[in-house]
Amino acid sequence: PTDMDNAEEEDLPPLDSSHNFDSIDPDIVATIAALGSFEGKKYVKGEECAICIGDLIKFLRIENRKDCDIRRQLARTKVMEKDLLPILTTYYEEQEIVEAMMRLLVNLTMPALLCFEREETRKKDKIFEGLCLEVNNHLRHYKSQFVLFNAMKVFSSQLGRLLELGKTNRTDDDDLMLERLLIIIRNILHVPADSFEDEQLHSSLSVHDKLVLSLIEYGVADLLFYLCGSRDEEQHCLLSLEIISLIFRDFDASTLARQNTNLDNIKIDEELKQIKLKEDLQKQKRLNMKNSRHSRFGGTFVVKGKKSITDKDLIYHKNIKKIKDLSFDDEKTIKRHTGYNAIAEDSASKRLSTAQARSALQELAQKFLDVCYNPLMKKAKSLLCRGQGTADCDESFYLWACCFFMEFNRVIGFKLELVAETLSSDTFSYILQIIFKFHEEIKGFSSRMAHKMKLWAKRLHFAVKAYREMLENLALMQISKDSKIKSISGVIQNIIFYQQEYRELPTTLLKQFNRTIFTKSYLIDLVECTHLYIKMLEAYTKSNTLIVQQTKKVAKKKKRPVKKKKNMLSEREMQEMWDGDIESEVMKILSAGSISTSHVRPFDASSDYSMEQQRVVCKHSIQDLLKSGSFDEAVALYKAAQEVWPSSPSFGMPDMAIIDEVNVMKSIFLSREDIPEMMTEETFSKDDEDPRETEMQGSELHHVSEHKFQNNDYLMLYARPQIVKCYCYLLEFFETNSTSANHATVKMLYRLASKIAMSPLMYQISFFITLKKILSAPKIDSYKDLQKFAVFLVRKYIVSLKESPLICLDAMFWKTPDDVIAIDNGYDPEKLMPKQKVVWTPLEEEEVKSLFAKWLDKARAIDICDMIAQDMTTSNDKQRMDVKRKILELGLVSEENTDILKKKPKNKVEWLPDEREALKSLYEEYKYDRDPVALIQEKLDTKSRKKIIKELESLLGVRKSDLDVNRSIWTKDDDEELRILYDHKSETHTGDALLEIIQDKIPKNRTIKEIKDALIRLRLQRDENSSVHFWTKAELAILAKFDFHKGSKKELVLKIRSELSHIDTSSIIQQLVRQNKITTVEGADLLIEVDDSDEEEEEEEAEEEYDFFEFPKYVKKITHQHASALSWIAEICQQVLNNREDMLDYDTVFIIAREESHHEALRDNSFQDMLKCLGAVPPLSSYETYWKITSDVSDNILRKAVSLMQGDDAGYSDSDQSVDDFTAPPEPNTESQKSSLPWFNESGDDDEDDMDTFLSKMRSQNTPAPSNPRKRATSESREPGSSVSKQKISRKLSTSDEEQEFDEGITENKENSPPKSSHLQKQIVASDSDSESNEPVVVKKRRAAVIDDSDSE
Repeated sequence: PTDMDNAEEEDLPPLDSSHNFDSIDPDIVATIAALGSFEGKKYVKGEECAICIGDLIKFLRIENRKDCDIRRQLARTKVMEKDLLPILTTYYEEQEIVEAMMRLLVNLTMPALLCFEREETRKKDKIFEGLCLEVNNHLRHYKSQFVLFNAMKVFSSQLGRLLELGKTNRTDDDDLMLERLLIIIRNILHVPADSFEDEQLHSSLSVHDKLVLSLIEYGVADLLFYLCGSRDEEQHCLLSLEIISLIFRDFDASTLARQNTNLDNIKIDEELKQIKLKEDLQKQKRLNMKNSRHSRFGGTFVVKGKKSITDKDLIYHKNIKKIKDLSFDDEKTIKRHTGYNAIAEDSASKRLSTAQARSALQELAQKFLDVCYNPLMKKAKSLLCRGQGTADCDESFYLWACCFFMEFNRVIGFKLELVAETLSSDTFSYILQIIFKFHEEIKGFSSRMAHKMKLWAKRLHFAVKAYREMLENLALMQISKDSKIKSISGVIQNIIFYQQEYRELPTTLLKQFNRTIFTKSYLIDLVECTHLYIKMLEAYTKSNTLIVQQTKKVAKKKKRPVKKKKNMLSEREMQEMWDGDIESEVMKILSAGSISTSHVRPFDASSDYSMEQQRVVCKHSIQDLLKSGSFDEAVALYKAAQEVWPSSPSFGMPDMAIIDEVNVMKSIFLSREDIPEMMTEETFSKDDEDPRETEMQGSELHHVSEHKFQNNDYLMLYARPQIVKCYCYLLEFFETNSTSANHATVKMLYRLASKIAMSPLMYQISFFITLKKILSAPKIDSYKDLQKFAVFLVRKYIVSLKESPLICLDAMFWKTPDDVIAIDNGYDPEKLMPKQKVVWTPLEEEEVKSLFAKWLDKARAIDICDMIAQDMTTSNDKQRMDVKRKILELGLVSEENTDILKKKPKNKVEWLPDEREALKSLYEEYKYDRDPVALIQEKLDTKSRKKIIKELESLLGVRKSDLDVNRSIWTKDDDEELRILYDHKSETHTGDALLEIIQDKIPKNRTIKEIKDALIRLRLQRDENSSVHFWTKAELAILAKFDFHKGSKKELVLKIRSELSHIDTSSIIQQLVRQNKITTVEGADLLIEVDDSDEEEEEEEAEEEYDFFEFPKYVKKITHQHASALSWIAEICQQVLNNREDMLDYDTVFIIAREESHHEALRDNSFQDMLKCLGAVPPLSSYETYWKITSDVSDNILRKAVSLMQGDDAGYSDSDQSVDDFTAPPEPNTESQKSSLPWFNESGDDDEDDMDTFLSKMRSQNTPAPSNPRKRATSESREPGSSVSKQKISRKLSTSDEEQEFDEGITENKENSPPKSSHLQKQIVASDSDSESNEPVVVKKRRAAVIDDSDSE
């Protein structure tokens, strides 16, 4: 029945020809006998074979779960190899028998621990352990028989048949059959290896190796890969993942990846060299020892006075020098009882296996990565997140797969696309959640449940290994030459360094380490993971400014229920208040004009409440401000509310008369509208809260803040005795540890000792013993770092011992950071001990009473406590606070009169008139100096700095901030002043020139660096040295309104960038990845796509611009329908021109409708097209409501538009020449051409006179300037008869050398040029040659250079 060779058969136990029915139940014997028998070499089934298989299933169902008697009896009969497997391999085509057999094999191959029903007890049950051992032996025998009978061939055919049917064509029975086949394969692979196999040479195949090779040979592995990658088989992915993990269970990923490469041989050679070197050094050390000959012929001694078991003296057959050395216990062994404090041991062991098995498994692992790793891990993670896992261990298999295959991919040749699913910020977050979940599970068990704690500790070990491997891959990505991979790595690093949970993960796990629960291999992985994280963090902070998140626990206060705030005044009283001072003050402020509303915010877009609810709250705020006398704030809030609610009758219209606005504010003040119930508590809780009535509640809140990362502060988290003990404990096994583990351990201890000066944490006797072993170890390369650190620490200890000899006593204990501070201070009690309590004698108390009575009459004018302390004669060491406490203790003052004990200010010294005059003159002389107060103080020796500042505040009204030495402090007024200067000067200057101009214009003496820092803080300029953007609440609110689950992600990013134009694209995408709205791979792709599409968007925007020459057409079209609206727009344009003439050049003027006819006109498409031709900008986003006229619209356009809208259209028609006629001439190629051009200058300098003459000549002749060849070709290609007014003038101008030279010829010097426009793409606009006003010619190119022949400035 088998095709295995003879060599493999010799390794297995021989088949017995007869059943062993001793002590077997008769029903079981009869059922097995009816299954069938061998006839020669062929097995023949019985007539009732299928029924007998069903009976065996029933026997297993009713067996006693406490001892599993039926299962053990079936195993003793050898029914598996005698009947079941022969039936399966012979009659595999009979579906009824195969289905029954699968049901039976699922039960028979069940793991031993799942077969028994056992109560949880603390004591060991030897009977239970014996039964488990017996069942495991039977399962190992079953596993070998599956290999012997080639059962995987039958499983392969059945799996193939079921998968060919497809998900839609399979019945429920077929699905059950498929699941049973997978469970049997899982159970067989799950059987643990025999200890005898582990002791065999690696050159022989184990049973597990043979089973895996049969899986590969008969195609079961390929069918499993199909199940893993198919979208229709999602319900079987976790079971398939478990089978994959069991296949590679006993193998190391690095070893498999290095198979058939030179790396494997190099590693083995290095290990052999290290072993040989250690042996040679130990041998040499033994030879160097003194050869003191002491043989076994030392003689026999008789001990006098000590009787043996007889009456004679004791005879001792060893050399002895002292009688106290006599002992009979030298060769006795102490029987140690391993209790619950026994050190946890590693149960998993890696087997090298044969080269044939390793090569097959390497190909299998590579195929799994190429075919189905990413889809399988995605489906498994989705099921686990939804809680659809079948057991708690499903997460362990997911973590194992992450660790194994990512390590395999890293060693064999890193390819990001093969492990992209698990190497993302989402997976980092998911594994972090798993780690904390397992950690909490371990903390939830008591010490009596040690076996369960060890089970969860093993699962936690899988999670730590997966997290460590992800950090290894992340570090490899950071040094990649591919910029896309490096950008993905940077995004992930920013996330794991920014969030506090990632930073505190190593310290949390190290503090929880317990050697009785966690194994040494777990501690090694955790230490190496911590070392890698800190190493990456240090490298990141060297090149970047890291802003991290800090979460602090804040006690939650329990507040009393806040009642709704009510108006306590009647209507009559409110009317009297308004008629008193309020009306006149409001009238005065409104008449003065120039009301600043920048500091108030009547509407919060990020709030959960509607605009109507916030409108009511705003009215109440204005009312409260008027009552409290804050009239300026009330009027400012009223004006801001008009802009937010322009159509609401509550706040009136923006352009109302002053008397109307006063009436509106009167109605607001007298309003009785109630605040909505849901907003009452939140709005008024702060006002009504009494601090004395608050009570602390048991629950806690978390306050999240951001701050700059400091490496030393982070290392202080590791300066704890629990963590240092873990590292010292691991260093005890330095001889058996790997080189990387020893390096990570010593590196952390060195950081603590050198960077933060916490070397006394390691001054402990047990650790000194380890250091002694290290120093006495052989001098080899693997111990070099350890021995250097040992010498460094011992020298530190000797120096500390000389300074404070008491440190040797502290060496018996583990120390805290406070103990380290005490050691560094030399145990100085004055620095460490708290201040002792003040002792009062009866005589001193009597003196206090008498002095108190003496000064009591003047207590309101003087500081009585200070006077008593100064006048005391019996004691000189009593301070003011000591006297105050003693007065209260003696009861000299009642509770109502405790105010007399408060500290009084010292007597003020009045300034003389001459001193005030001198102060005024000195301030006028030094007020622009860096520190004017210091210079004034030098002249006025009798006055202190504080007094000078106070007198300047009261005498001249100077602000204290203006007198401060630190002029880098900016007030709100300073910020507003800087913002206005920047807005005006940034149009004509940039870079350092702009900063120097601002420095000259600003009143205070600011440095260039201070101005630059302020511009960065105000978001007017970007910090070039920082890649981190600080997101405000408003920006996050704009970001939150976009749903990335719907629509194109690229379009959404473009919309976000249009609304948040001051934030670069990389910062936006990084924030989206941090909020888990997109993955890291999607973020990198979006960054590339958005940058590539910028040029296309600019071209599309240029094509969509409107032509001003079409403006008259739209004016004529809408004149009769919207006549009042046209006059309204003309008034606005005229107002803009007037503002510009008065040097009130605002960047933006909003078009706000005042009448219903204006609203109707703005809704008309033709009216909107007319505004676009004018250059008005429509609302760009949902947050904008009004059209606006920006500074890009020239004065010429506005004047001509006003004349057209007022009916004066003379001199302007469609027959006028287009702007395209006034284009840049081509560069002259020959000397004759150059000389023929009047504006050409051979020297290359700007010739302003020639250029002006040339342009004037063109105007007088009404001829176009020489055109660019490109634009002339474009003009010729247009259809004949097309009007000039329909030609587009908004196109991107070429930046060729020809046009650049033309620009240089016509552009004036920067110092004399008007302000530049903010847009880079502009058109060339020429004024009408027939205009009587002789308007100046405006030429705007790529850099918006302007020529004005009427005004040289």
